[in-house]
Amino acid sequence: MDTNESVYNLIPEPYQPPRKEALYRSRFPGSVQTTKKPAASMGVPHTVVDSKQFLKRHTAMQESVNSPAAVGVQKRSTVKAKPSVPKRDEKPVMGLVSQKNYITANAVDNILAVPKKPVSNKVNYLAKQDYGQVPQYLGRVKTQIQEEYRMIEEMQHSNQPQEEDDIELITDDERNKLLEGLKANWEAVNKEYQTLSFTLDTPAKKKRKEEYEAQLEQIETDIKKLTKKFVFVHHSSW
Repeated sequence: MDTNESVYNLIPEPYQPPRKEALYRSRFPGSVQTTKKPAASMGVPHTVVDSKQFLKRHTAMQESVNSPAAVGVQKRSTVKAKPSVPKRDEKPVMGLVSQKNYITANAVDNILAVPKKPVSNKVNYLAKQDYGQVPQYLGRVKTQIQEEYRMIEEMQHSNQPQEEDDIELITDDERNKLLEGLKANWEAVNKEYQTLSFTLDTPAKKKRKEEYEAQLEQIETDIKKLTKKFVFVHHSSW
């Protein structure tokens, strides 16, 4: 327990103002001689100033050696933004009255005015230079079609036999025998095709698979041709 605690410590102590320090005084005497002029800048003056030679009125307006006019700089002409204020003895012109009837004049101008043509932003396709003419691409397409027809006629003419005696209609028995032979060939090729492995890891397997597929496709095409009722053959194809 603190023995310094006391109820009397709660009583505020009387205010004691701080002690005022003594006035500062320099240790150097005040009789030191100075060369500074009163109300002048610091340092020793190097020129002697005459009190009678001071800047007088309107002396700055005169041209000196360092003035812009002496160097050659011309003063630009100033333009007044607003007209000058009229003098008090100047009187404006008053009492001018126009005899023109503006309502009638405006009505006459509108009646005699030529109406303006409406401006249309629509495109007039009739005013085009190539209007009514056949487009150039149609001529090119027509030429291509004619060339294709000519090539087809030449191919048909080259495939057509020279004599009708060379063409013969095969009988139903011959057509059936050919169909049976083609179907048997298709079964044999398909059986070999089914025996191929699923993994085509070598070029030989891939080539064999492609050959079987080509043979099956050719046999199916021939069977489709022989399924027709009338089949004509050329003697040179037998």
